[in-house]
Amino acid sequence: MSNPAEPIFSAIDLLRMLFGVLITASGAVASLLFFARLKRKDYALLYFGLGALLYGVRLFVSGSAGYVHHRWDLLDPVVSLVIIIPLFLFFVETLASRWKRFSWWIVGLFAGVGVFGITNLLLHHLRLVGVIKTLLALTAIPVFLVMLFIPFRSSGRDQTILRAGFVIFMLFAFYTNLVGAGVFQGTTEIEFIGFAVLLGCLGYVAASRTQRNEERLLSLNKEMEIARSIQAGLLPEKSFSVAGLTAASRYVPASSVAGDFYDFLPQDGGLGVLIADVSGHGVPAALSASMVKVAIRAQRDWANDPARVLNGLNSILCGNLQGQFVTAGYLYLDPGRGALAYAGAGHPPLLAWRGRENRVESMEENGLMLGIFPEGAYKCLRATLEPGDRFVLYTDGITEAPTVSGEEFGMERFKSFLAEHAGSSAQELCDALVKRVTSWSGSSARGQHDDLTLIVVDYKAA
Repeated sequence: MSNPAEPIFSAIDLLRMLFGVLITASGAVASLLFFARLKRKDYALLYFGLGALLYGVRLFVSGSAGYVHHRWDLLDPVVSLVIIIPLFLFFVETLASRWKRFSWWIVGLFAGVGVFGITNLLLHHLRLVGVIKTLLALTAIPVFLVMLFIPFRSSGRDQTILRAGFVIFMLFAFYTNLVGAGVFQGTTEIEFIGFAVLLGCLGYVAASRTQRNEERLLSLNKEMEIARSIQAGLLPEKSFSVAGLTAASRYVPASSVAGDFYDFLPQDGGLGVLIADVSGHGVPAALSASMVKVAIRAQRDWANDPARVLNGLNSILCGNLQGQFVTAGYLYLDPGRGALAYAGAGHPPLLAWRGRENRVESMEENGLMLGIFPEGAYKCLRATLEPGDRFVLYTDGITEAPTVSGEEFGMERFKSFLAEHAGSSAQELCDALVKRVTSWSGSSARGQHDDLTLIVVDYKAA
C-alpha cells in the first residue's frame, strides 16, 4: 500500500525537474564565467546567468516534492516578479544598445513593481499579486517586442535567433492561455518548454558573443605584440660605448606599447643622448613616439648642440601630434673637451653623480614642451665633464611611481639610491633602480602606473 504522503511524479513533473537542472546548471556556468572574466565585463553572460538560475530553480521546484508539499509556494510568484529584470538587461546588452541611456529607468520601474508585488505576497494579498503579475507581463511583452522587431530590417544572426526564441515562447504562452480559457482541450503545463527554448536562444547568443569577444581579444593581443616588437626595434641597443663613455638603459612600458623613447647620437668623438616622454599611454602615445624617432634622426648634423636639437624637434612635431605633447631632455657629452651641454623641454631634471666630489647634482634648463608652441625656444646649460662622472636621464614614471597609499618614490629617494649605488656599473644601476621602483609601487601585483625609462651614462677616461 503506497504512502499517501509520498509525491506522485507525472511525466511533466519529471520533465520540469530535468529542464530545471539543465537550465540552473547553464546559469551557474554563465555566472561563474562572468566572474572569472570580470575585467572583460561581458554583462550578457551575467544577465543570462541570473535569468537562467531564477527560472531553473523555480522549474525544478515546481516538479519536485518540495512543491507538492507547499514548501516553496512563494518561489513561483517571486521569480515571475523578478526575472523580467535580467531578461530586459540581456536584450539591452545584446541587441538594443540604443536603450542604454534610459534602461535603468525601466529597470527601476520593473524593480518597484516587483517590490510592491513581493510585499503584497508576504501580506497574503494573493489576488492583488496575480493582478500585478499580469500587468507586469502585459507591460514587458510589448517592450521586448519593440526591442526585438523595431526597426524591422535585415538582422544579424543573434537577432534572428532571439526573435525565433521569443516567437516560440509566445506560441506556447498563447496555447496555454487558450487551453486555460476553454477554447480547446489540452494541457496548461507545457508553457515552460517554450520558455526553455527562449533561454536556450539567450544562452546561444551569450556564448557566441563571448566567443567573438575572445577571438577579437586574441587578434588584438597579437596585433599589439607585433606593434610592441616594431616599437622595440625603434629603440637603440641597451648599452652603448664611445670615447670613454659607457651608456646603459632600461625601458619598461606600462602596456604593450608606450610613449617613452630614447636614442643615442654619436658625433665628433662625443655622444648625444635623447630621452622623451609623450603624453598619454598606449597606441596614440606610441605612434607619436615613432614620430620622435624620425624627428631626432633629422638632427644628426648638429647633435652637439642640445638647444638646436630641441628646436628642430619642436618644429617637426608641432601640428603633427593631434593634441599630444612631448617632454624631452637632450644631453651632449664631449670627453675631448671635458665639457657637457644639456637642454630640456618640460622634462624632469638631469641628475649627475660627480665622482670627484661624491655628490648628486641636479641640472635643469627647461623650455616649453615639444609639439605645442611653434615659437618655443630652448637654451643650453653647459658644465665641465670629468672622469668618474655619471649622468642619469629618466622619465617621470620613476619619480612619480606611487605606493598603494599614493606616496611617490620622489626625487630625494631617487638621489639617495644613486649615491648608495655609486660603485655599481651603469647597467647594474639601471637594473637595480627599476627593480627598486617596481617593488616600491607594487607594479607586479596591480599593474604599472606609468612607463619607466632610464639611461645611465658613465665617463671614465680612456
